[in-house]
Amino acid sequence: MFQSPGVERTARAAVLMAAAALVLSACSSIGDSAGGEDSGPAVDTAMLEAGYAGAFDAPPSDGPAAQPDKSVWYISCGQSYAACAGAAESFAEAGDALGWNVTIQDGKADPNTAASIIRQGVAAGVDGIGLFTYDCPAIKSALLEARDAGVPVVNFGSLDCDDEAFGSEEPLFAASVNEQGSTDQADLWKVLGEARATYSVASLGGEPGKIINIWETSQRAHQWQQVGFTEAMDELCPECEVVNVEFTFAQVPNRSSEIFKAALAQNPDVGVVTWDTDALMGLGLSTVLQQAGLDPNVALVGAEGNPPNMEHIRKGEQTSSSFIPYSWYQWAMADTFNRIFAGEDPASLPSQGGGYMFIDAENNLPEEGEPVELPIDYKAAYTEVWNG
Repeated sequence: MFQSPGVERTARAAVLMAAAALVLSACSSIGDSAGGEDSGPAVDTAMLEAGYAGAFDAPPSDGPAAQPDKSVWYISCGQSYAACAGAAESFAEAGDALGWNVTIQDGKADPNTAASIIRQGVAAGVDGIGLFTYDCPAIKSALLEARDAGVPVVNFGSLDCDDEAFGSEEPLFAASVNEQGSTDQADLWKVLGEARATYSVASLGGEPGKIINIWETSQRAHQWQQVGFTEAMDELCPECEVVNVEFTFAQVPNRSSEIFKAALAQNPDVGVVTWDTDALMGLGLSTVLQQAGLDPNVALVGAEGNPPNMEHIRKGEQTSSSFIPYSWYQWAMADTFNRIFAGEDPASLPSQGGGYMFIDAENNLPEEGEPVELPIDYKAAYTEVWNG
């Protein structure tokens, strides 16, 4: 039966840090990592160390004062998902700081629902519409209607119509949040995939092994995260066996749980189980893992770092998470809107910073009931700018 990791997982955290120290001078980037068939998996020390420290850039230090009395609708990627619900709450908090009337709309992880909400917002005469992970092609007609009506639609996490998979067509979002110097959301997701691969390989303890990689296939953001994960795995551990387990959000929770259960049953010799959506733990994955009879040394490596996942880590039901500051990015979206409302050019908006951080039982895990402590107080930074 699945066991709480206790000493085993605590020891793994120490091994990860020891591995980083041992190869610090030999490996500074994924591209430069030592590895290959003769030397076993390589540890990307630079990314591992950066992840433990918190690989974050600061938000803008100047900008327009708050543009109050705006009506903004925010389309959640799905309120049943912890990350989406938390992000929506954070955007509403930022909107309150700006003096806006923010209405949260549940997109239910369905592009058709999101498109309908955009049209409703345009008809209601809102000043702006924000959304989280609804790719441009699936909501294209609604975006065109919003553009024609002069209603800016600002995006975080979604891929615009100029993404190569969509034919590199005309971009239709009024703006996409600039994260760490890039408005191409693909760059963010690729780095997160690389980070998850880095932690997964380090968890193997210097020997090649089998990794079950659970990834969502319907959204371009997750496809780009898979690109980053795969490229990093090819560099760090080409001799590792990666079992890709695909699902879509439309299959959650019942069908997806069946898929995960079958993959675990077919691969009893797995060394790492990793996934790109931490909310899955509360939507069936946690139960599947507990019933799978995994060896307690198997690393369970997640991504997003939602508050419920911090409790899973405390209980030993999850080894780690590559924490994504979704709250920060929603404040960044609010700042993006505020600059547009103030008349700034959407094509030349500044970087909003952000990044990622590794959290496990020995590193960066907050106390129960407390938020993850970041090295940058982004809320204070934004409110200082908005207060003029």
